[in-house]
Amino acid sequence: MRKIFLAITVMLVAITSSFAQVKEGKLIYERKINMYRMITDPEMRARIPEFRTEKFELLFNEQASMFKTIPEEEAPDPFANSGGGGGERGGMRFNFRMPETTMYTDIPNQMQYEARSLFEKDFLIVDSLKPINWKLSDETKTIAKFVCKKATTMITPQQMNMRFGGGRNRNNTDTAAPVKPKEEELVVWYTESIPVSIGPDTYAGLPGAILEVNSGNGGNVITASEFTTKYAAKELKQPTKGEKMNRAQFVESMKKIMEDMQRGGGMGGMRIRINQ
Repeated sequence: MRKIFLAITVMLVAITSSFAQVKEGKLIYERKINMYRMITDPEMRARIPEFRTEKFELLFNEQASMFKTIPEEEAPDPFANSGGGGGERGGMRFNFRMPETTMYTDIPNQMQYEARSLFEKDFLIVDSLKPINWKLSDETKTIAKFVCKKATTMITPQQMNMRFGGGRNRNNTDTAAPVKPKEEELVVWYTESIPVSIGPDTYAGLPGAILEVNSGNGGNVITASEFTTKYAAKELKQPTKGEKMNRAQFVESMKKIMEDMQRGGGMGGMRIRINQ
């Protein structure tokens, strides 16, 4: 009986140790965006759900990670029942789907390669990972069965990459005195049970995988929902397709496109914020 007990104990310790030393696999995330934060028109709000959700997967090993959108082929149009031809208002059709993302990170060299397709054009954004000044905490909570620790940093909207959100009133003039961007707290939760410095989007730099990111005080939250050690290794490869540029050049290109669209009335009063 004692031998059986010892055998079971050894097996449990081995399982626990292997789980605690996960260095490759796949994480599934879900992002929830509060649509009401950027849409203030009561009539528009009444026609759409408060939250827009989308899913991502993060494939990783000790050398690289790949964060990419899980396509929602059958996802319903939030405006399908809004009248006016399935989301059309004043001849304009609104589409609140976030652009699909494929972001590859070369971990040893701290370089990122992000492929985006926007406005019928392919972009390849190549840039180094910017260090983040994290403040660590002993506070913990469990996410996707992993015990996680809390970390925070202060950011400005300009430090966030490609987010939906409200902008300056389009009637404001550029001659107004510049206003210093207000900083807000970014909260993340990471697990040391996956001792690889990875995370969703451009977030990394902690002693473990980031399993949750909360920005805008709940306005944009991305959380890991499941983990598996199985993943398609052939998918973990650096993207090469698209017009190559760094992130600052991409941001300027997008701002110009948005300004042209807004001047032409092609956004129906909706603002999209493109930030670094």
